[in-house]
Amino acid sequence: MITEQLDIEKEFDGLPEGWIVLLETSAERSLEVSLAALQYLINNKEYIGIVLSASRPYKNLVQLYENKGIDTSRILFLDCISKSQSLDIDQAGNVIYLDSVSDLTNISLALKGSMEKIPGDKFVYIDSITTMLIHNTPEMFARFIHGVLTKMRIQGISGLLISLENETDKEIRAEIAQLCDRIVKLV
Repeated sequence: MITEQLDIEKEFDGLPEGWIVLLETSAERSLEVSLAALQYLINNKEYIGIVLSASRPYKNLVQLYENKGIDTSRILFLDCISKSQSLDIDQAGNVIYLDSVSDLTNISLALKGSMEKIPGDKFVYIDSITTMLIHNTPEMFARFIHGVLTKMRIQGISGLLISLENETDKEIRAEIAQLCDRIVKLV
């Protein structure tokens, strides 16, 4: 894990304000890479994170993050899983439960509201482009992600996206890549 943190730190070095990074990784390493990136950004860089979770429910994420020493009080979670899977919902001050991964309009509105509400240096973390594409057509998702990344760019908000290498639609990947400052492969 120490080696991964050093790689993550190097990958974020020299990025402009309002950076957007696409992290491509293997399915086997996606959790490890995600945790290392969040640990670095929250604990070392002291950002406030907006985590859009399309792959894990809030309860699971909080447990994972806290086990890795990630300060969850510095994160607003947008949980797209719990409601759609009829899971018990904890009412906490740092989570917004969204209906499903396929409700891109409400996800976009929740992201926009969160970006406007949270002061200071912040980033939006989309935990799985690949998972979101399972639940949405490539055309709809391309419009959604282009809109979200453009809003972030205009407002100077940083972004981190995770995608499974060779599992993301090539056209969607190209659309995302042109909006990123850096593409990092950690497989």
